[in-house]
Amino acid sequence: MGKAIILDTSALLMGYEAAEVEAEHYTVPSVREEMQRDDIRKLRLDSAIDAGRITVTSPDPKYRAETEQIIREMGEADALSEADVELLALGAQLKGEGWETTLISDDYSVQNVASELGLGFKGLATQGIKRQFKWVTYCPGCRRTFEEPQDEGTCLICGTRLKRRPSRKTPLRT
Repeated sequence: MGKAIILDTSALLMGYEAAEVEAEHYTVPSVREEMQRDDIRKLRLDSAIDAGRITVTSPDPKYRAETEQIIREMGEADALSEADVELLALGAQLKGEGWETTLISDDYSVQNVASELGLGFKGLATQGIKRQFKWVTYCPGCRRTFEEPQDEGTCLICGTRLKRRPSRKTPLRT
């Protein structure tokens, strides 16, 4: 297979032009929904879709489930939107199908998970991450740590609002 580029909302807002890069371009339905209806960028996206330069597709449920598990293990669940999860799952799917996959996003959490999935990533407005992080949720009040994100957002022991911090930092290979 060839090259596949997956576009996040940030790439489209920054004016990424699919016609200028030799690759298959993909995005997910949630990204299309995130674009404002009357915005010129939405019109450009729709035009690129109509011209066949960008394909809008949803990831296979199998890849979505695997990606969600990795996201939870990395402590990124609270930092990613529905569109982010779909993009990462689509990237994993395309990679699994043999594509050389690159995700275009300025979101550090998306880049963090993409690196764990073995996907290439590139930011347009930022340099991108230099280290991969595994996050842990903790309570600044009673100092308890939680490996899994807590749905309530507050400590079950003392009621303090939970925060997160890196529990592991791994330099990325360049």
